[in-house]
Amino acid sequence: MKKAFQHTALLLAGLSLLGCSAQKAKDSAQAIASISIDKAINTSLTYGVAYDIDSNAYKTIKIGKYEWFAQNLQATKLNDGNALTEVTDSKKWETEKAPAYCSYNNSKEKSANGLLYNHKAVATKKICPQGWEVASDSAWADLARSFNGEAKAGIALKSQTGWEGQEATNASGFSALPSGFREKDGQYYIMGENGLWWSATEHNADNSMYVYIDKNTSLNHSHISRQDGLSIRCVKEMK
Repeated sequence: MKKAFQHTALLLAGLSLLGCSAQKAKDSAQAIASISIDKAINTSLTYGVAYDIDSNAYKTIKIGKYEWFAQNLQATKLNDGNALTEVTDSKKWETEKAPAYCSYNNSKEKSANGLLYNHKAVATKKICPQGWEVASDSAWADLARSFNGEAKAGIALKSQTGWEGQEATNASGFSALPSGFREKDGQYYIMGENGLWWSATEHNADNSMYVYIDKNTSLNHSHISRQDGLSIRCVKEMK
């Protein structure tokens, strides 16, 4: 009986910890979801401005060879005026064949987190404003080199808002937030933990390259399903 009681107590303690962890993740996501760009940027730096076809204004910052959007894209149309498909339904997201977007948890609130896009939107090469393009592996590599290489670049790229308890200086002005992503099954994950962005660089028929920042100091790159929903940063090479 004593052993059974101990087992039950340990099980309940474990469930309690899981519940606390889940609630903490939910609270963190809610806090990130409403952050404005004015809260995310490094106010000691000088930013430019760019506009998308929806007339959304974006802070921009010059780093290395490129001028970067200092916030995630939130355009709902391609730069030729054609509308992207908004997909809120989870099952439809998994099978969507058109260039598509969504907002995290289908929130209508505009914030520095921007929107999430499937890779078909990237593949159009028209998702960024005229004169801008989705950052490629070479642009991301140039960004990392500007701030101590891939192993340490995350420190300078993270906004000082949203990464509490982590090394985050935003010395770059890039103002990265942990905006999460949408899995190909249509579910939303890890807002408050990771930021994930598409790369314009191809990988194979099923996957494409992307970069991400997590709780560590690095800027990481890998490949991921083209059906996932990730953030986008636009860039242009400076002359």
